[in-house]
Amino acid sequence: MLALLSWFSQAVFLVVVIYFAVYVLLELRVFLISQKVERRKLTELVHSMAKAESDSETEHWPPVSVLLPIRNESEVVERLIDAACRLRYPGELLEILVLDDSSDGTTELACARVDQHAAQGVDIRLVKRRNRNGFKAGNLVNGIQQSRGEFFAVFDADFVPPTDFLLKTIPCFKDSTLGFLQTGIGYENRDVSFLTRFQAMEMGHQQYVTVGLSEDGDMASLSGSSCVWRKTCVDALGGWNASTVTEDVDLGYRAQLGEWNYAYLRDVVSMSTLPETISAYRIQRERWGRGLIHSGFKHFKHMLQQRMPLMKRMHAISMMFSSVLLASIFVLILLSLPLTYLVRFDGAGMRWGAFAFFGLVVLWGLENAFGARKGARFNDKPNVLKDLWETYLYVSMFLPMAWYYFAGGVRALFGVHGDFHRTPKGKDGYGVIVPGINSVLLAGEILTFFYSVAAVWVAWQRANYFLIPLNITVCVGFGMVLFWSWQDRHVYRRT
Repeated sequence: MLALLSWFSQAVFLVVVIYFAVYVLLELRVFLISQKVERRKLTELVHSMAKAESDSETEHWPPVSVLLPIRNESEVVERLIDAACRLRYPGELLEILVLDDSSDGTTELACARVDQHAAQGVDIRLVKRRNRNGFKAGNLVNGIQQSRGEFFAVFDADFVPPTDFLLKTIPCFKDSTLGFLQTGIGYENRDVSFLTRFQAMEMGHQQYVTVGLSEDGDMASLSGSSCVWRKTCVDALGGWNASTVTEDVDLGYRAQLGEWNYAYLRDVVSMSTLPETISAYRIQRERWGRGLIHSGFKHFKHMLQQRMPLMKRMHAISMMFSSVLLASIFVLILLSLPLTYLVRFDGAGMRWGAFAFFGLVVLWGLENAFGARKGARFNDKPNVLKDLWETYLYVSMFLPMAWYYFAGGVRALFGVHGDFHRTPKGKDGYGVIVPGINSVLLAGEILTFFYSVAAVWVAWQRANYFLIPLNITVCVGFGMVLFWSWQDRHVYRRT
């Protein structure tokens, strides 16, 4: 029995290492493309095509509907509506729809703000449903059914678009094959704590890599907000689908697999807000992991049926299953104890597998952190020791995130696809009632921390040191989130 467990653990370990190696090499390729294309060709085309604000000719501008899906967003709803009403665009061609699914005082605030702007001549109205069927996806579908625009600009409640957002994005759609367009995202509260800085870097890295993916014509994952959709594209795809909690990613996959092109404009930046509490962050990432893994498997067969070059297919698989890879890292954490106990790493395969894994982690960590700082637009003065330490902490935070994605993947496997929880942003997270999944994820963090402590102890006792760096990094990452949980609990008690 022990021999079978040893063989199984080694096989899974080597499979994950090989999978990780392919992912790292593909991401490195895209990263190098991104470096060469700091300013994308399509972005330059937009700047050359966009007319001055004083241009009086409006026949070239199509009608646009701005969609603002909200749900209990009293802290930011007024700011969102004000920002949407500041968008520069021919007034007779622009409408703003506040899609309100709220059950609290948000509706009253939104109504007052809508009435205020409507009185000033802005074409804006509030749309409220009788029920929340389909959650955010259903809200958006209901909104587009009542819109008149040929294009939809979508902004979540915590977003503030630049005033020239439409002037810079709509000209791109002169290309009739362009189905949707994603823009850059910045974060107002990125420097509040290491947690917010990590999130800004991690999503900044995704944005930086997307530059290379779009330049190379590879599949990419849509962020869902601060984006523009062509109405004929959305109609052809049947709109947003409520069968997944990442309805934006699902629609983006369907568009790209349906022969629609996408564009990414990194230099058009809308500001947003990040979760500041660890409970809000872990609930958000479990939901993302669940939806991304579900979407990946949901569209995998369709992707295989598409005709595409081998390199593009590899990038598509890598992108669609990056969440599965992250979840599989948690499987390595679970295997670290039996591997340490049963395997001496004397064989060439396991020994070189361990060396390859840690070498790949270093390569990926450095590339990821560099791209993250570029993507998040951090301009700190270089400090080698500080940067290396922050890079280590940055990498260690992916291990708790692996647990959230693993939990989300397990829930997706058991058919939990529609359990949607709004993510409170900023300091709003301290005062909300968190769903029960938070306690499950917290318990998993505690167990994983002590599990890795035990793995380090066993490795030390057996003088089998190969996986100690992994387990120590697990303790660092999970130790941070547990400390933040304790810290948030005390802040909540004082508020």
